[in-house]
Amino acid sequence: MIQIYQHFLASIFAAKEINENPHLLPNVTLGFHIYNSYFSPRWTYQASLELFSTQGKFIPNYKCDRVSNPVAVIGGPTSEVCLHMADILCIYKIPQFIYGSAPVKNKKAEAVLYHQMFPDVDHQYKGILQLLLHFRWTWIGVLSGHDDNVERFVHTVVPMFIQRGICFDFMLRIPIMTFSNNIFDMVEEGVKTNYLILNSTVNAVIFHGEIDTMVVLRTFASYSETMDESTKGRGKVWIMTSQIDFTSVPFQRGWNIDLLHGTIYFSVHTREIEGFQKFLQIIKPTLENKDNLFREFWEEAFLCSFNPSLVDGENTKICTGEEKLENLPASVFEMTMTGHSYSIYNAVYTVAHALHAMISLRFKHRARVGEGRWKLLSQQLWKVISSAY
Repeated sequence: MIQIYQHFLASIFAAKEINENPHLLPNVTLGFHIYNSYFSPRWTYQASLELFSTQGKFIPNYKCDRVSNPVAVIGGPTSEVCLHMADILCIYKIPQFIYGSAPVKNKKAEAVLYHQMFPDVDHQYKGILQLLLHFRWTWIGVLSGHDDNVERFVHTVVPMFIQRGICFDFMLRIPIMTFSNNIFDMVEEGVKTNYLILNSTVNAVIFHGEIDTMVVLRTFASYSETMDESTKGRGKVWIMTSQIDFTSVPFQRGWNIDLLHGTIYFSVHTREIEGFQKFLQIIKPTLENKDNLFREFWEEAFLCSFNPSLVDGENTKICTGEEKLENLPASVFEMTMTGHSYSIYNAVYTVAHALHAMISLRFKHRARVGEGRWKLLSQQLWKVISSAY
C-alpha cells in the first residue's frame, strides 16, 4: 500500500526535526528502526523480537549493541498489528504508542504500557448517530471487517443506535482472505455480499473497518461497474469511520474512485506541519541507499525499477531517483500530512519530550552525562512516558 509510506516519512521527518533542535535532547541523537509488518502476525512477531536482538542477528535476548536499545515503539495502523506487537513488547515493558485503532485489551497490567495517539472512537460513534438522526436516515446497513473493534461496535454501539430509532437491514462482514482459503470461495462470498448491499433499500451504509479494508471496498466498487444499471443501488450514502484511510494496492492504481464521491468520512484531526512538504519534495532514494523499504516504495509509486534486469521497456522503466513525489496523483500519494501520519509525528515528539524530561532530571542530580545516558536505557522505561504528561 503506497499511501502507508507517508507514515514512515512522517516519523523520519519528526526525528530529523528533533535532532536539529538544540533545545530538545541536546547531545543525544534520536534514532529509529522501521519494520514492515505486512499486516501479518508472523512478520509482526518477528519484528518485535528483532528489537531485542543484535542488529543483523536474530537471537532474541542476546543484544550487545547498547546504542540501539529501544525506548519505545510506535505501532499501527491496524488493531491486529498492535495486538500481536503487544504480546512481545509488554513482556519487556516497552512503551507502545498506537497511531491507529487501539486493540481491545483485557489485561490492566498491559494497559499502562499503551498510549493511544488516535482519537477516542466513542465520540465518533456519537457523531455518526447525530448525523443519521439529523438527515432521518433511520434504515441503514453496516459493512465491517473482522477485528476485535468490530465486536465492540456490534455489542456497544449498535444497541445505542437501536435505542434512538435506527433500524438495521443488514450487518455484513467483508470476506477475509487467508492462505488457507480457496480463492474462488472468497470471490463467491464477496459477490454475494456486494449483491446484498447494492440491492438493499437502506438509506445509508456504515463502513466500519481499518486502513486495509479500503482495498476490499474499492474491489466492490469495481465489480459493481459490471452490473446492470438497475442493480447498482444508486442513492445510498456511504459513511466511513475514521479508522479507515484511502489506500490501494498496485493493481488498483488505475481504478476510478467514483464510490468515494459524496461519501461522508469522519477524518482524524491533522494540521499542516511547516517544512513537511519541502521535506517530501527533496527526499530521494539515492540518499537512502541502505533503506530497502524506501526504494521499494519508490518503485511502486513511480512504476519503475532500480534493477535494470527487471525493466521491460513497456510497463516498467529505470528509476532515476529524480522523480518527484508532488507529480504523483493524490490517489497514489498525498503531499499533505494525513491524520494517521500526524498521530505518528506527535508520538515521536512525545517520546522525545519524555526522554528529555528524564535526562534533565538526572542532570539536576549532577549525574555524569555518560552514566546518565546508559542508565536511562537500563531502567523501567515504561515509567518514562508517564512523566511526560
